[in-house]
Amino acid sequence: MNGVSAIGQRSSCEGAASDIAMEGIVLPVGEFDLEATLESGQCFRWRRVGEREYIGVIGRSVVHVRHIPMGHGRAGALAVRVVGGIVPDHLEALIIHYFDLARDYRAILRALRRDAAFARVAPRRAGIHILRQDPFEVIISFIVSANNHIPRIRRILDRLCARYGEEIWTPFGPIYRFPRPEVLAEARLGELRYGCGLGYRDQYVRATARAIAEDADFARWASWPTPVLRQRLLALEGVGEKVAECILLFGFHRLEAFPVDVWIARAMRALYFPDRRPRVREIQACAAERFGAYAGIAQQYLYAAFRSGGRRERPSSPRGGAE
Repeated sequence: MNGVSAIGQRSSCEGAASDIAMEGIVLPVGEFDLEATLESGQCFRWRRVGEREYIGVIGRSVVHVRHIPMGHGRAGALAVRVVGGIVPDHLEALIIHYFDLARDYRAILRALRRDAAFARVAPRRAGIHILRQDPFEVIISFIVSANNHIPRIRRILDRLCARYGEEIWTPFGPIYRFPRPEVLAEARLGELRYGCGLGYRDQYVRATARAIAEDADFARWASWPTPVLRQRLLALEGVGEKVAECILLFGFHRLEAFPVDVWIARAMRALYFPDRRPRVREIQACAAERFGAYAGIAQQYLYAAFRSGGRRERPSSPRGGAE
């Protein structure tokens, strides 16, 4: 495999910083594309530190991930090492779970491409995965995303984490865990509004943090049926229908969820409603009929397709943003 070790085998991977001495693991990942996944608008706190290299927080660990792409007979792989925080007992399992590497995205994409219209714009390689992120972080992140753009969202979340999150030292500088609900629940509105730059979203963030901190059932939300969970999310301050769909897909891994922003509406009109402007519910019904249980994965590929190739006439914005 051209120097790629087997799953779980220890390797001294070359890192982005010469002072990282910790051993890492190398995982074969097939068609998975790290950059396409982390830059897809589903997450905001992974930091690029080199070509196809990122650092980010998973649980209580800061990990450095380098993608070794497929090519010239070589299988794709991820070189992973912990560079700060807690070193997990089972790093391989943590990475496989977080990046959803055990799921057969290649077979899913092949099934989705049976739809002729989708196949015209979708790639043949299944590079984008849906991350398994912390639900509370996703809830707050997409509340922040409303009427916002990605660079500003990242700045706001960086300030929020630096002020209220746990600091973890790394060779790349300090990295912060996302704040716990009970911490944000006690934050002062002035600090949220001005210190973190939340603006009018300050009340939404604190009220939602309080609601979750006081809800003894929050850990069980992930086991609820999607319709029940959707209604609970809509009851949170600052969560409308589009943000709720984003949270379902990116925070609770409900792969049938289908967030509709301006890019998805544009894609669905072009492919399935060329003569009229359908309502959001019509678009979602069409997606459910055509893509079924993997509508959210189809959404990611439609989003990527219609944001590329000369379609960037607007600044970058996330799924829950104003677009």
